Amino acid sequence: MRGKTLDSQIPIHVRAHRVPAAYRLMRVVVRFGLRLFFPRLRMLNLERVERPGPAILLITHPRSLPVALFLISALDRPVHCLVPTCEIRGLFRKLTARALGIQAFEYTREEQNSWLNSCLGVLANQGMLTLFAPQNPRDGSRRPLVADFAARLTVEAILQSQGQTQPRIYPVHWFLGPRRRGPEPLMCVDNPVEARRFLPKVGEDVAEASQHLVGAVRNAIDINIFGLAEVDLEHFNRELEDLSREYLRQQWSRRPGWKQRPEDLEFSSYARKWIAERNRTDPALLVELRESLDSYREAHRQCSLGELIVETSGPWQASPPRVGAAWVETVLGFPIALYGLLNHLLALMILSVSGLFGNSPKRDPKVEWLLRIFAVLSSYTLQIFVVHFWWGRAIAGYYALTLPVSGAYLWRYRWLIRRRVRVLIRKAFHPASLSRVARARDTILRRFNQELESAAQSSTTLNVQSHGLAE
Repeated sequence: MRGKTLDSQIPIHVRAHRVPAAYRLMRVVVRFGLRLFFPRLRMLNLERVERPGPAILLITHPRSLPVALFLISALDRPVHCLVPTCEIRGLFRKLTARALGIQAFEYTREEQNSWLNSCLGVLANQGMLTLFAPQNPRDGSRRPLVADFAARLTVEAILQSQGQTQPRIYPVHWFLGPRRRGPEPLMCVDNPVEARRFLPKVGEDVAEASQHLVGAVRNAIDINIFGLAEVDLEHFNRELEDLSREYLRQQWSRRPGWKQRPEDLEFSSYARKWIAERNRTDPALLVELRESLDSYREAHRQCSLGELIVETSGPWQASPPRVGAAWVETVLGFPIALYGLLNHLLALMILSVSGLFGNSPKRDPKVEWLLRIFAVLSSYTLQIFVVHFWWGRAIAGYYALTLPVSGAYLWRYRWLIRRRVRVLIRKAFHPASLSRVARARDTILRRFNQELESAAQSSTTLNVQSHGLAE
């Protein structure tokens, strides 16, 4: 049940109709585990690869091993995955890959030659082969290698079978967030690249026809349907640039002799290429960064709005004695206001039920005010009668004096809350809001720099002190 290989140390199962027991058992385990962590996995156009026949799947997502596990769990057909060696590190990953037949592959010319017969055996037995494009955002020189290999496998399979085997090349796009609590994973099988459209005609050069097929495969994997549109991508670049300049403006303002201006800086070409590459391979990461940017902008807007409310509330907020007096009245006047509220609950209920709270265009304003006064006096009378009945005439007399006084102060406290307390609270919590907004901004930039550093594998390439900005 193993295909022919040039190297006996590189086993690969080739017969699609006989699935190894270890593969089936491990696939059940993987499906159960993914169901726990990712209850929903939306698969678009899955029927394209479920139908019988040889197929080559091309995937450009940088997280090759997790994507391979998702793919294996989603498909009933056995999937033979050639994952970049850097993704299969650690004992657990190696054991998982071995149980599922996932093979480490370097995608070099030498590796392609050594694996050629094994892969052709899979296709000859109507199997499904999955190739993962290695990530190299600096120049993309390794990405065409997977297109070359897929085209080469297709042409060789057709020639060896004398046209009886016609493998289809399917670009598979993924929207897989880096975090488990992110958006639900999405997989979409794109339209296949039909090899028969590029077969050499009579008198046509075979090499030239193969190059046409390679070009079609490259174009197919260079577009991700989940990626941001060009306009949105440019807007995302500008927002990140503005965020970096904002950070630098704050940092350089603490240095009196600093002459460089953040406005003179812009994103480096490497940073822009990295964003474009991620938009093609891992748009979920850009979407998450964009959502973080939107949250930061909203928090910054709310903070600025609070600062504007404080500044336009009047000159009193700039006077420490008046601010202190407002705080004292807010604290000491709360029990009196609460007492007034309890005294006027009955009146408030009567006004609310009768609709006298709001102004009605059908009623005369004078009549409305008379009705409101009558409702309040009626509630006063009823409450004084109840107090007189339970506690006597003297207590009722004292209670009657507190009713209009507490009501007047309740109105005053309402004005205090609307005009003073809200401003005091915003002013008191403004430093904490600024600090929270600054931390959110620094978190976004830190993660962006970490992604750049991880992609470049060298901090010297990025000049990270400028957050990806260059003169």
